[in-house]
Amino acid sequence: MTHAPLSDWDGEEELEPRRVWTPADRWRLVTWVLIFANVLGLLLLAPVGDGTLQRTADASGSDPEQARLVFWVTVVAATLVSGGLGAAAAATKQRWAIVMPLLGTAASWVGFAIATSMV
Repeated sequence: MTHAPLSDWDGEEELEPRRVWTPADRWRLVTWVLIFANVLGLLLLAPVGDGTLQRTADASGSDPEQARLVFWVTVVAATLVSGGLGAAAAATKQRWAIVMPLLGTAASWVGFAIATSMV
C-alpha cells in the first residue's frame, strides 16, 4: 500500500500570511497599552499616593479624609472614564483614541496635586 502525499506544500510559501502593521494599528496598540497601564497604576500606585497623603496629614496634624476622598474620586473617575472612552475609540479605530488615556493620567496627577494641597 502506497501513501499519497499529505499536501502539495513545498515549504517555501507561508502557512499564515504575515500581518502588516500600519501606523494606525501601532497607535491603537499603544492606546491599549496605556489603558492597561492606567488601570495597573490605579491598582498599584494609588494606594501609595493614599499612604503619602496620610503620612503628610499626620506630619502636619490635619485631617486627611477630605483630601483622600478627592484623591480617590479623581483617580478612579479619571481612570474609568478615560479607559472606557479610549477603549471605545480604539475599538472603532478613531485617530484620537490615544488622547484619552493620556488625559486620564494627567487628570490623576492633577487630582493628587489638589489632594496634596488640601492637607
